[in-house]
Amino acid sequence: MLLNYKNNWFRPSWGDLTKVLADSDDGYWVVSGDDKAAGVYLSDHSIGLVFGIPPYSITTKMIDYVKSYALKSWNLTESLHAHNVLAEQEIAFRENGFVQVESRQCMMRPTEQLDASIDFYYMDRKPTIEDMSKIVEVFRGAYTNGPDEQEDQVYADDAARYFDQVDPKLLEASSVVYDRTTEEIVGVCLISLWEGLPLVYSIAVLPQHRGRGLASAMLDRALTVLEPDYPVLRLFVTTGNQAEQLYKKKGFLSGGEYQHLKYTIE
Repeated sequence: MLLNYKNNWFRPSWGDLTKVLADSDDGYWVVSGDDKAAGVYLSDHSIGLVFGIPPYSITTKMIDYVKSYALKSWNLTESLHAHNVLAEQEIAFRENGFVQVESRQCMMRPTEQLDASIDFYYMDRKPTIEDMSKIVEVFRGAYTNGPDEQEDQVYADDAARYFDQVDPKLLEASSVVYDRTTEEIVGVCLISLWEGLPLVYSIAVLPQHRGRGLASAMLDRALTVLEPDYPVLRLFVTTGNQAEQLYKKKGFLSGGEYQHLKYTIE
């Protein structure tokens, strides 16, 4: 008999989560008596992640406490966002007045040596910090009117944060694609590290250059460069994004959904 199951092995161990939280300036512990019952990231005026520490689990009462602490600490007047909410945690957030903004799924595939060729009319290379303003323009053009659209400042902040933190090995696995004729950057794939494994930080291709296999070629480059040092590559995709079909064709498997929720202050 075959059994269907969710790929919960995509998730880091409790030990890894607690170590990452302990090393973070934005990490907090929720305690019960002398025990650590849960960990939570509170950054950018949002709840970044909550995880229970066995035998404790995420409860409605616990989320109420975290919500109240965040609202009081930041004196928020409009809304409080919660990111990376797992399916089994969602009811605790909803019972505290949170509603869904979007859902994302984590996907993963093994790294391997591939033929990372690219369309003749384009060339690719490693990104540099001098490309930052052009990369932001690609993000803006690629995400406009889509499920991942953000304000311009968010794109700029994300790009700056990436170059400030990226490991040189991961930068080698990243790429910018430019048009041979105009020499303009038309595609970007940035690879970062998340919980000890490579993650597609951002990938984007300008609409007028889609359909030429550029995103596929950038992923092939990443999978090939990473293969000697890392067993897998992970990414997040927003539900409703057409890129999900590309990732499935490239062999990425789903590891379950994560929710982005919002509590509106009345």
